[in-house]
Amino acid sequence: MPLTAPERRAFTRLADDLRRVFGGRFVALVATGGASSVAFASSIGPDDLEALSVLTATWHHERLEAPLLLSPEEFRRSLDTFPVEYQTLLDAHEVIAGRPPFDDVRVDAEELRRACEAQARSHLIHLRQGWMTAAGHDEALAHLIARSSAPLAAVLRNVARLQQAAGAGDALADEGARLAGLPQPLVRDVLAVDGSVDAARALVPRLGEYVGAAERLWRYVDEWRA
Repeated sequence: MPLTAPERRAFTRLADDLRRVFGGRFVALVATGGASSVAFASSIGPDDLEALSVLTATWHHERLEAPLLLSPEEFRRSLDTFPVEYQTLLDAHEVIAGRPPFDDVRVDAEELRRACEAQARSHLIHLRQGWMTAAGHDEALAHLIARSSAPLAAVLRNVARLQQAAGAGDALADEGARLAGLPQPLVRDVLAVDGSVDAARALVPRLGEYVGAAERLWRYVDEWRA
């Protein structure tokens, strides 16, 4: 996951802040995006949070979000609770400082499948409900499609991860659509909307096709076995 030079410098300063607060309890800082990160410390207490809270304005000034804080034990014990989020972390991160507790960590494929199925089911249900609620108004339907593009991309990337596909972003989502047997031109058009209502208006006549693809996606994940 490439970082720009300014992003890396900002994360390095964040790591220095974490070291000052946690001292010998600091384990690692990993970047998960240009602004997001996860920090690991062997223990995390109220005094640590209080000390870090006064630094958040500085981080925001450098366009960084406050890091997610975890102990290595919490990370390992919650792999079954957040399989999608942790698989995403394992697939795409940049170590800024320390050694993250990723050695020998593996997200269980069935737990990832169940989480992916929940995503796919929720996506389909929301599309159906949104279509009814729009009451035939094209503008409301365009808003529905625009809101759905990011969740669809997330589900498709996780479908690809079930098959241990490599890649990231739209390329990984495109592979997920291929694996699930979805109409890739349609999927690419929906993903290209990227939240834009203006772009989504052209897809309103294809909403039925889109809902059909969402149904096939749900069935694929429901029937998938490692």
